[in-house]
Amino acid sequence: MSTVIRSPNWIGDGIMCLPALRAFKEHFPKERLAVAAKSYLADIFLEIAEIDEIIRLPDRWSPGSFLASMRGLRKKRFDRGILFTNSFSSALFFRLAGIGSRAGYSRDGRGGLLSERVPSGPDRGHQQYYYLQIIEHLAGKRSRGEPDASLAVHDAEKAWADAWLREQGLAAGQPLLAVAPGAAYGSAKAWPADRYRELVRSWSEARPGAAVLLLGGPAERETAATVAAGQPGRVLDLAGRLSLRRSIAVLSRCRLFVGNDSGLMHIAAALGLPVVAVFGPTEPGRTSPLAGRFRLLHHGADCAPCRHRACPVDHRCMTAVGVGEALAAAAELWEDGR
Repeated sequence: MSTVIRSPNWIGDGIMCLPALRAFKEHFPKERLAVAAKSYLADIFLEIAEIDEIIRLPDRWSPGSFLASMRGLRKKRFDRGILFTNSFSSALFFRLAGIGSRAGYSRDGRGGLLSERVPSGPDRGHQQYYYLQIIEHLAGKRSRGEPDASLAVHDAEKAWADAWLREQGLAAGQPLLAVAPGAAYGSAKAWPADRYRELVRSWSEARPGAAVLLLGGPAERETAATVAAGQPGRVLDLAGRLSLRRSIAVLSRCRLFVGNDSGLMHIAAALGLPVVAVFGPTEPGRTSPLAGRFRLLHHGADCAPCRHRACPVDHRCMTAVGVGEALAAAAELWEDGR
């Protein structure tokens, strides 16, 4: 029997669904498992032993790409499809691809497209359980042990990262701080760039032997450039320069991560890095890192949590976090990571 799981569409949620993917193999060890994911996040599923195949979907649908992907999926003749997404279109896609058994939450008016409507269980807090409960419902029992959201990086990828960093002028074994000042969801989840700029400046002055890597996608280039401009010490602006998989490989060579509630924050934690994360409009209990040592900097606000992509008022939930407390948290975890 073969199953295809439609992954979530955000990188952070892709990490948070890893415990559910591993639980699937625990409960259904003889089934072949494929993951269908948007191309921009598919690389996080590489080197995950429980996944037998990764099916890359277009980042944006067009009528032509939808039909081509649907026909390609149909040829694979999957017995079952599981939807970690909540959209009507993802259920329709599996239905048109000829997947006879389709399971997921009955959301977005798609109940008629599902063979098995998964009921929402008791709120277990963290978002990881939103995906895990689907698998446990299908299995008819809870999973054993602690959820595992770890990411795997092959030795060859680590060797590439070490060589590439040397090409950028960094010494072998130089301690690295990774900073990700952006947030793909929107500016509401981003600590102000001038605070990151001050943090990096203070960090570089206090630790001249360390280097700072600024990470992010193409959309974060302007923010990263603002943070990097005129900094003392060794600050390498990598925003928009690396693929997701190569960003993962470079992150695996770092000693500490500082950033917002973002996909890169979840990746860093999944790699086992200590993490300092600035939270504002989101709920730390629902989207906190899933592994390792971390410090969440969060003061809340009377208007939080919210789902705004850009703050319509004064961004008080993020500006309440000071540079001094971020530096103190980072210094503590940096020393612990020696």
